[in-house]
Amino acid sequence: MSLITFQLPFNKHVLKGDRYRKECEAIVLHGAGKSSMNRFVRLRESLNDNGIPSSSFDFIGHGETGGNISDSTLHGRTDQAATVIRHTCIEPLTLIAASMSGYTAIKLTEVFAVSNLILLVPAVYTPRAYDLSFGSEFSAAIRIPGSWQESDAFSIISRFKGNLLIIAAEVDNVIPMEVIERIYSSAKNARNRHLHIVPNSRHVSLFPREQDFIVVLNMIIDVWRKGCDNDPVQATPKTLAS
Repeated sequence: MSLITFQLPFNKHVLKGDRYRKECEAIVLHGAGKSSMNRFVRLRESLNDNGIPSSSFDFIGHGETGGNISDSTLHGRTDQAATVIRHTCIEPLTLIAASMSGYTAIKLTEVFAVSNLILLVPAVYTPRAYDLSFGSEFSAAIRIPGSWQESDAFSIISRFKGNLLIIAAEVDNVIPMEVIERIYSSAKNARNRHLHIVPNSRHVSLFPREQDFIVVLNMIIDVWRKGCDNDPVQATPKTLAS
């Protein structure tokens, strides 16, 4: 099946991405740094071959969308993803998100009905950084020791009632294992939850062996099938403090 490209106006930018069909059940969200949706081409192809069509796009400052990264924020990434979801997806969703977008995906559970939340080496952030433009001020805010412990991600995911799969790197110099473990432990109301640590892996090299990719692919497929078998979930309600 050939991909369908799309372009969506967003503020002064144009979000560029593609999808496997008009209405997809899954979306794949790339991380920060030099990442783009191209990093997940193989995963998306493999999922589509197994009956899971997805959409994906490049956030502002990345890939085909381009632009200046300083024109965006964590809040902006949430809004960008929501715009693409409304245009390319149907609920309930399967959210597959890497690194910085792990936080984005958790925030999106407050907006959309999400059956399956699949987080690859996910990051979380202090709410104080949410509206800071990416740049020196943002970097300073998130580098305050222990700032991640203030994240609203933990209270949000504690109310998530879908299926959760977390894929972590065994040796991650970017995301402390304490972050991964707290995300997992906070998801106390998830229908199912599983944490898989990929042996001998790194943050930017999550699948050092072919077998590692296949294992995680099969886990994602299994989670998706569980979501199909379960009753639909609703968007996670926001608390008054959110």
